[in-house]
Amino acid sequence: MKNDYKYNIYMIIVTIFWGLTYVLTKVCLMYSTELHVISLRFLLSFLISFLFLWKKIFPIKLKELFYSFILGILLFLVFITMTVGLKYTTATNASFLVSLSVIFIPFFSSFINKEKLKKNIFIVLIFAFIGIGLLTLDRNLQFQIGDILCFICSILFAFHVVFVGKFVKNNNPITLGVFQFAYISLFSFFIQYPIEKFSFPTNKLFWISLLILSIFCTSFGYIVQNIVQQKISSTVTGFILSLEPIFSGIFGYIILKEQLTIQQYIGGALLFLCVIYVSKEI
Repeated sequence: MKNDYKYNIYMIIVTIFWGLTYVLTKVCLMYSTELHVISLRFLLSFLISFLFLWKKIFPIKLKELFYSFILGILLFLVFITMTVGLKYTTATNASFLVSLSVIFIPFFSSFINKEKLKKNIFIVLIFAFIGIGLLTLDRNLQFQIGDILCFICSILFAFHVVFVGKFVKNNNPITLGVFQFAYISLFSFFIQYPIEKFSFPTNKLFWISLLILSIFCTSFGYIVQNIVQQKISSTVTGFILSLEPIFSGIFGYIILKEQLTIQQYIGGALLFLCVIYVSKEI
């Protein structure tokens, strides 16, 4: 695929918003539950996207609705693990762990798209797991449940990226993006209905955070991602996405006043170097 600088810039902007996602989600969780946040976020994203992009959605192919369903399931699992995980870890930790998806992408691509794996990827994985340990192990050498969930999230997000790349080749990326929002919202509402009593949040900070999440981090972010993955190589996309922990760390420090220990800085730096290296090899 021929590189195009404007698509690189679009993806950098998306990465900045995704770095902000972790901080805004933690703010929303102060006033509501995980399933409420996910269902409201994606309901708003679907309505906003459909309102402004409906002319670009139609005509709809039946297979696009099916592919959107698959992407919706994957992204729903991504956000369940990430949102619950954020309740028990810092926004900075979460962003570093989720960024490990770039390392898993070549493995899943080799299985799904029959691409050959490079041998040095296994060495990088060893260093990545060392980085995870430094970043997430507490003084008693125990992983926190939030860190484990965010690590699982990185695996699920890698699957999502691989399937997006597979599905957007011969389908409308906007249709896939918009309808995956609808499916995620439906999944969330159906699951929360029998186990949680719905309560409508009234806090102003909650709604400001949720609107930013819905409009910029979700509607804009994931639809642009679908379009960009038609235009630029996975190497460039992976490199740009690896910048996400830096933006999250900056926002976490400014908004949530999060602080890292020396051990966590070393672990985060090691993870970042692994992600950068692998993104160049994808």
